[in-house]
Amino acid sequence: MTSRTDAKSLSGQTAPGVEVAPFRPAEAAQGFAWIYGLSIISCYLVNLWVTANPIGPWRGEDIAKSFWLDNVSWQIFSAWWVCFFAVCSFWPFNSISDKIVRGVAVVGVSWILGWWSAKLIFLIGPGADGIFPLVGTTWFLLAFCCFAGGNFLVAKLPPERQFLVHLLLFTGLTYVITHSAIKWVPAWWFPFLLVGLATSTLPYLTRGLAQPGRAVVMISILFACVALCVQISSAAGFWDVTASPISAFWTMGHPTPDNFWLLCFMTATSINYALPIITHNWPFTKIAMPWGGLLAIVFYLVLDVVVASLLVKLVGPVFSSMEELLTYAYMGVNWSLTIPLVFGIGLQHPYLWTGQKTPGDWDDVA
Repeated sequence: MTSRTDAKSLSGQTAPGVEVAPFRPAEAAQGFAWIYGLSIISCYLVNLWVTANPIGPWRGEDIAKSFWLDNVSWQIFSAWWVCFFAVCSFWPFNSISDKIVRGVAVVGVSWILGWWSAKLIFLIGPGADGIFPLVGTTWFLLAFCCFAGGNFLVAKLPPERQFLVHLLLFTGLTYVITHSAIKWVPAWWFPFLLVGLATSTLPYLTRGLAQPGRAVVMISILFACVALCVQISSAAGFWDVTASPISAFWTMGHPTPDNFWLLCFMTATSINYALPIITHNWPFTKIAMPWGGLLAIVFYLVLDVVVASLLVKLVGPVFSSMEELLTYAYMGVNWSLTIPLVFGIGLQHPYLWTGQKTPGDWDDVA
């Protein structure tokens, strides 16, 4: 295995001290333990809390049917706030120099804001029918402007103004979209975004493009992937092609009532960023782009289905219901984003793909 290869011999440029195609099992094990250990513990505790103190208006037997919605909406809004702070240079926590202290503060505040974001859907919003439109739309805006867009609207502003401008923009656009015929931007593209960014395949395919053109191309690629996935899933019997009940604007349909497609989606969100990041994309880094990245994406998409297929067999022996399983499958997305972005695990040491010149960047590759 390559431990510390001369980057110049493979890339044409020297990146001193940076490994090419590294194998780092210790860091992968550490990341795996933190991400999935916290996912299991927090999901168990959140399920206990929302069962005893529902966020929605659930009472009696309805709690067992709907507690998973409380769990998912709470933790995914919490993850949204974590990422929002991260893309705004962690303002207003950026004055805290200790990374651990700052991280704990960011996570704590994000979980409080996540609970209130979920609660407000019922206090002043549309109720349960508005959960997925609000989740999908707010995440789409964050992904387009920040993850894919690189903060193109506010790149030259200080962190506090980035925070304010983005918050006002996302709030206003969410209101407009959810009150229009569009109604929402379905989040089915999210697992493809995670694996595309974590493997750096999307940045490679869009290298050299200026913003916001890069963001437009990335999102278009993701929508194309969703269209293909829907066709395959429909042929396999896991997707219902009838019109979505949320909005007639989207004619792609929705998951079948057995929720296996939804389980695959939630499992993918918990795997597709975490595993590429903590493994530093090994062994796919040994294969030059685009084939290494594409192979990695195929591997993780297949892994998503395999893991979901194994998990569904545990309903009964381990999980009391599909609803409980869905909460555990989805909780990983929170910690798979939080642990690397906030605490740096999996991102401590830069590395190069074979053929890459600058760690984390493809714009200087032809």
